Amino acid sequence: MDKQKKGFTLVELLAVIVILAIILAIAIPAITGLVSNTRKSAFESNVKMIIKGIDYKLLESPGSVSTGDNLANIGDFGGDPAQYMTFTITSLSPVTITLVAAEGEKFTGWQATGATYNSVVVAPKTYD
Repeated sequence: MDKQKKGFTLVELLAVIVILAIILAIAIPAITGLVSNTRKSAFESNVKMIIKGIDYKLLESPGSVSTGDNLANIGDFGGDPAQYMTFTITSLSPVTITLVAAEGEKFTGWQATGATYNSVVVAPKTYD
């Protein structure tokens, strides 16, 4: 009477493990890049929202917004002060801002310099 084999051989199990390791080696860098691109896009969107908030404030009450360092007032324009390290309005016509994300927050590693609503250039930021 022959015994029927049940289960997988060691070679079959090793083959499956090797195939899964190869798939993970390919997928992990792609997923990491996807998360980084998503964070960058969210930061760009936030920069545009803040610029729109400044535009709205200028329409609502002209003269209420001034150029210069405005980090304390970023909440008036729709931004969260805890998320940013620096926020400077460099021009009001057109609204142009410089924004640097705070280290350790959700937009860590990104900055926008000379951003207008139609032209948001986001670059990586290194912290000292």
